[in-house]
Amino acid sequence: MDSLKFISLTYSNVKAEVATGCAKHANVKADVTARKAEVATGCAKHANVKADVTARKAEVATGCAKHANVKADVTARKAEVATGCAKHANVKADVTARKAEVATGCAKHANVKADVAARKAEAATGKADGNAMTGFLIQFTK
Repeated sequence: MDSLKFISLTYSNVKAEVATGCAKHANVKADVTARKAEVATGCAKHANVKADVTARKAEVATGCAKHANVKADVTARKAEVATGCAKHANVKADVTARKAEVATGCAKHANVKADVAARKAEAATGKADGNAMTGFLIQFTK
């Protein structure tokens, strides 16, 4: 008899939660209803996946790539390449920039091959830029 009373009270509590709109401990049906309401009011925080996708599409349309999908990010990177900004550009643009640095003689960010070539040239001319004692001694004795 006591267990029947307990079940009855528990069931009554769940029904009360549903009736008052508290979806925290309510059954699944009430939770789904709450999610649908969130979608209808435009709140995507707890909305279902479909609403989240819709929000992402809106971000892409307005040009905000912060939370946009990967496709929008790729588009933004392509735009950066087109405008000459290589900071966040893709790898291909970075390689192109490195090749340009090699061509202009700037080895700071050049690839390893250019750096090795510069070191070989330093060794051949005796100017070691502080990396070897030979160049230092030659300059010191003059």
